Amino acid sequence: MASIDKKIIFISHHPSKNTKILSNAVLNVIKSNELKINIEIYSPLEITSDQVRQSNGIIIGTIENFGYMAGATKDFFDRCYNDLLDRTQGLPVFYYVRAGLDGEGCERALNKIIQGLKWRQVLNPLIFKGNWTDDFIQLLSDASLNFAIGIEEGIY
Repeated sequence: MASIDKKIIFISHHPSKNTKILSNAVLNVIKSNELKINIEIYSPLEITSDQVRQSNGIIIGTIENFGYMAGATKDFFDRCYNDLLDRTQGLPVFYYVRAGLDGEGCERALNKIIQGLKWRQVLNPLIFKGNWTDDFIQLLSDASLNFAIGIEEGIY
């Protein structure tokens, strides 16, 4: 068995059946590919800045609420932003949004926060808009595997 060299923190807000499916897709694709990556999943309400600082990369999964990120995701940034500022510069990040509307407000807010923290957004965010489609699962799986391999190989 390969030794675990690197760690990805996955902050996942998944309040519905479909968002839980997306969350599971991220975990399953990374765990099933025998990468030298440890992935740890946390609720945005439970994650701490210490846990983020001890990671090699971060995946964020959130929903859009009222044209903005979920309150739980915002809570994470409200609690941890100042402690992460200037201490996690360059941290590779990838995020996805399950949007009921267009996802633009959520994407804009997350991009500003990521820019303020000086994290490296290494993949374009995935914004899953409108009615549910099973294509979301494959798109997210592919992007998550890309991210994990990039972390493992030191590309990101």
